[in-house]
Amino acid sequence: MVGQRIRYYRKTKGLTQEELAQGICSVSYLSKIEKGDAKSSEEVINMLCDRLGISPEEVDAGKILEMLNEWNMMMVNRQFEEAAKEYLEIKERMKGVSEPNLLLRYRLFKARYYLVQEETNLNNARIELDEVKHLFEQLPHDLKFYYYKFEGMYHSFIKQYQQALTYFNKADNQFNQAINISEIEAAIVYYLIALTHNFLLRITSVANYSFKAISIFDREYCYSRSADCQILLGLSYRRARNYEKAEYHLKLALKYSTLFKDDTTSGIIYHNLGYVAACNNEHKKAIERYKKSLIYKESQSVQNTASTLYLLATEYYNLGEIEKARELIVTGLSYVDEDNEVYYHLKILEYKLEGLDNPELPIFLSKFAIPYFHEKGILEYEATFSELLADIYFDQGLYKKASQYYRIANNARKYIF
Repeated sequence: MVGQRIRYYRKTKGLTQEELAQGICSVSYLSKIEKGDAKSSEEVINMLCDRLGISPEEVDAGKILEMLNEWNMMMVNRQFEEAAKEYLEIKERMKGVSEPNLLLRYRLFKARYYLVQEETNLNNARIELDEVKHLFEQLPHDLKFYYYKFEGMYHSFIKQYQQALTYFNKADNQFNQAINISEIEAAIVYYLIALTHNFLLRITSVANYSFKAISIFDREYCYSRSADCQILLGLSYRRARNYEKAEYHLKLALKYSTLFKDDTTSGIIYHNLGYVAACNNEHKKAIERYKKSLIYKESQSVQNTASTLYLLATEYYNLGEIEKARELIVTGLSYVDEDNEVYYHLKILEYKLEGLDNPELPIFLSKFAIPYFHEKGILEYEATFSELLADIYFDQGLYKKASQYYRIANNARKYIF
């Protein structure tokens, strides 16, 4: 009842009935409002609540908790449009809430909301997580789980993968102490751990956590998330040069994305299926798959398209269709700059069009491309382009330099496998 809330906040703020009632109503009338004995004037109630700095609307903690959890599940289930609409309503309802656990839960789910938007709002997510961090010791087990999970997501977005992994592992451990979190939330953590190991090129760990996540997603009929795991498995097996298994898992993912008409995921899958075909020297099949990927990517950002354009140009280069390759390279370079790894792939291929004896190629490789991939920890391409540079130096009779870059390539590949 509103009277009980007025009494509670009056006492919390250390006000007497005389001090609160001054200039608004009589003390006896306020006393009756607090006891629920008087039929309250809406104007008086609004004035009392305004002086206390609270909303005159009744706040049902159980209802608010239910709304917050439903909002969170919308994000878990990737119902992002519905989540955006729900956020507007929750934002209004939370104005009258002062219960600490509800406020902390709201902040955490807001952090998730900012992280899963199409245009990620990292600054706002950081603000929410920092606010919760100050009160971490007060968090119940389920909110500690969410805090670790969302911190991991944040650090993954800013490419601090080792820190992200630390947070995800803490979330995994915290899940065992929480009793009111769905298994799907745990499965998402396993997927995120697998994804982080993928960025760190730890093939075995990617497989272990992907299968762990799939077992839960399939049981809970979350097939779109199973598709994400199958893509990771495809990437890992491709890196391990097990192309048969890579294709198997990617086609499983394609089955899910086609069923649910998920064009974004289908574009990613055809891109990777094309790469598998290219690794098998099936150039025409690779081209066909890359073209399908580009069709699915038409509604996406041009940056997402650039990587497929590069791989498609590579296949035309391999088939000796130089002008087609050149045209695609020019288009791709118009989409990206030096901060995007695709830029380096496109530039190297552009130099290769002029022949491996192009004197500018070893300069670009040694001074720009290889240092970039080394700094970013992208060992696969550090190895690939170090080996290319070593081959160039070997053919030029520069055996000492060739040995240096063969060694760099081998060390990078050892870490991958």
